[in-house]
Amino acid sequence: MAQVNQRAWKIPGQRAKRKAWGFTAQISGRQVRRYKAEWTQDDAERELASELLQGKPEEPKEAPITLAAAAERYLGLKARKRTIAEDRRTLEHLKAVFGETTLLTQITADRISTYKAQRLATMRRIGETERSLTAAAVNRPLAVLRHLLRLAHDEWGVLERVPKIRTEKESQGRLRWLTRVEATNLLAACRKGKNKALPDLVEFCMFTGVRRGEALALTWDRVDRSRGVVRLELTKSGRRREVPLSSNADGVLARRWTPDATGYVFGKRNWNAFRSAWEAALATAGLEGFRFHDLRHTFASWLVQRGRTLKEVQEALGHQTITMTMRYSHLAPDHLRAAVAVLDGVLSSPESEPTKVSAQGSAQEPVAVSGVSAN
Repeated sequence: MAQVNQRAWKIPGQRAKRKAWGFTAQISGRQVRRYKAEWTQDDAERELASELLQGKPEEPKEAPITLAAAAERYLGLKARKRTIAEDRRTLEHLKAVFGETTLLTQITADRISTYKAQRLATMRRIGETERSLTAAAVNRPLAVLRHLLRLAHDEWGVLERVPKIRTEKESQGRLRWLTRVEATNLLAACRKGKNKALPDLVEFCMFTGVRRGEALALTWDRVDRSRGVVRLELTKSGRRREVPLSSNADGVLARRWTPDATGYVFGKRNWNAFRSAWEAALATAGLEGFRFHDLRHTFASWLVQRGRTLKEVQEALGHQTITMTMRYSHLAPDHLRAAVAVLDGVLSSPESEPTKVSAQGSAQEPVAVSGVSAN
């Protein structure tokens, strides 16, 4: 029991009594009594709290858990994640590699490094050829494992430290877009197919830059042609956003709209309903190695090539940061040409020679450039 009180005692030969605030408490099995004349009641209460805190026994650490138990806990926390199915497959792979009954404390940096080396040496057959796994294929399981271990350390308190996990450097990724002729041929090939909704879906994505899943999930109640926008609810970033409509995109909606239009704009949400018709259209148009997602690249590339800024392209694509949009920067070299144009004639025109500015800010004589003496 702890008690804060004030003690008073009489000093022999003096009539006045001395008073002091302090406390008496049982802390960790011993009695602690401390009083000081200069203390106030607040001082005594603070000191008691400090003593009790220092004497508080350490809370027992949670027992270590297995990888299988940690995976279930992870999936429970991420149940609403858009890519939960992919995470579940990745965790099954990790359990097969490291062992379901393996404790998290036994997944060391050395074991992770060995696993990574095995993945880098793994070959997979694609058609008639064998290829090594891409950096992305190696990194995705490592990223899930690192996230799980960090949760175990930061939130669950069952892991004292997180082993270091080094990922492979990934390439910037492929960038394929359509020329005007290729786009015309592709749309013509789509119109020849049996799936009458496919050409509208392709043209809509080509002129809005929306992802395939976003377009297929679009419903008529999210279309606002009076304002010239569609509202996307299910996006990769999880944020709602409005996409402006060009005349081509609005034309697609005008063709598909009827007074009693409800449900999905393109009829069905499942891509399998379009897959075979899409593959046939690619073959007819003679487009090899072209993916549906490349329509999004086409949209962005056309914007950049026609002078729109990267910031505008970022907002049109719905990128959270401009980092992803920078992959299109090489398509707009005009601003760089304008920047370096200031150097034109620097060696032949005396008027364009740079002047040296003193510490006081006054201009001095021109400085020689590349061996040309200043006059």
